[in-house]
Amino acid sequence: MHLKEQWIREGFSSYYVVKKELKLTYEKNILYNHTLPCLLPCEFRIEDGEEYYYYETGIYTKLKDRISMLEPKLFFAYLLEVFEQVASYLLELDHLKLDLESMFLDKENRPVLCYLPEYEKKIDEQLRDFIEECIEYISGDDKKRVRFYYEFHSFLIKEKPNMEQMKDYLEVRSEKMNGEILREKIKNEESKSAQNMQENLSDLIRDEKDSPEKDEIKIYEKTPKRILILIGKIISVVGCFCSILGIVYFVLKIFEYGFYYLFLIGSLVSIAGLGVSVYGCYKLWKKNKNPKTFVDSWQKTENAAELLDEKTILLEDEDDRTVLLLEEPMGRLVPKNPEQKEIVLDDDGFVIGRSTQGTDHQLEGTGISRRHIRFYKEDGNVCCEDLDSTNGIKINGVKLNGKKNKKAVLKEGDCIKIGLEEFYFKQD
Repeated sequence: MHLKEQWIREGFSSYYVVKKELKLTYEKNILYNHTLPCLLPCEFRIEDGEEYYYYETGIYTKLKDRISMLEPKLFFAYLLEVFEQVASYLLELDHLKLDLESMFLDKENRPVLCYLPEYEKKIDEQLRDFIEECIEYISGDDKKRVRFYYEFHSFLIKEKPNMEQMKDYLEVRSEKMNGEILREKIKNEESKSAQNMQENLSDLIRDEKDSPEKDEIKIYEKTPKRILILIGKIISVVGCFCSILGIVYFVLKIFEYGFYYLFLIGSLVSIAGLGVSVYGCYKLWKKNKNPKTFVDSWQKTENAAELLDEKTILLEDEDDRTVLLLEEPMGRLVPKNPEQKEIVLDDDGFVIGRSTQGTDHQLEGTGISRRHIRFYKEDGNVCCEDLDSTNGIKINGVKLNGKKNKKAVLKEGDCIKIGLEEFYFKQD
């Protein structure tokens, strides 16, 4: 079947584009509104009077790049789960595209497929062709992986199994595979834990050897400090008494002989000595009253942490609490329907759409695309931009859509129509 398809890139996103020729109702609604993680997100765009499927592929990894690294048994078990999920939505499995170019992987290495109504081929034939394509692509050095592909391919040809038979075939093999993986993981974890234990033991032995020397050094470091503090206290006290005696002596001499300059100098020196001695006593006693907590060795860290925790003071007053200051929002979208909630545009580059991924606000409604509109600031003005939505945007009745007319500067009270939902723009 010949399809008018192309692969394009827009900004940071990539799309698989196919021209839409069939008139769809149910399948279009499913593709437009589905939440299946196993199917590529799809948008419908109209260009030059023609409608196209836009499948977003940029957020996934190509299966072609990872097929040689995947465990095939687990991958095909996931693929059968995808078939069941698609069938639960009453979609035809024959419209799925099974080839290395059109299949992708999510972050958990689960398959993500393209459901294309324009494409139709029996799913069992596609599965066999896909396995043949994988056999040609993977390396022949991995005999175990190649053997599985050949065995599974022959099983599909000979048995022509249904879904349950394929599940039974893969479940038996996957249990063995999981057991091997678990055993390998256990061995790796045991070897890593043994290495870690040896490293920890060697570190402990090294610390124990070094700790006596460190303790001796700290003892020698602390002893002079204590002696110096004690000597300082004695000198300060003696200095106080000597200064007081000097003051009394020189004051009596002044009363006896008058204001002789030597007596004045002696009294001033005694007063200064008294002040210095009193200040020294004050500093030394204060230092003893508020001692600092030191950790002498690594064995006492827990006790030191407990002491520090006991000194922590919790602030109960609301005025003393830390307050997070947020920037003012760009504006608000007040809905015309009073039953809806207003939307606060609290970030530059605020995106509104139907999708839960890649948007700042999810808006449910008729005619709303996955990523519909973006609000941003430019030269101090709040602007909006149409993100190639299907139905476009209307600002005060004027439609924004297309390559030339996609952006607009918003003013207070502008009426913005997103799909069928209307809002009034308010700028605080």
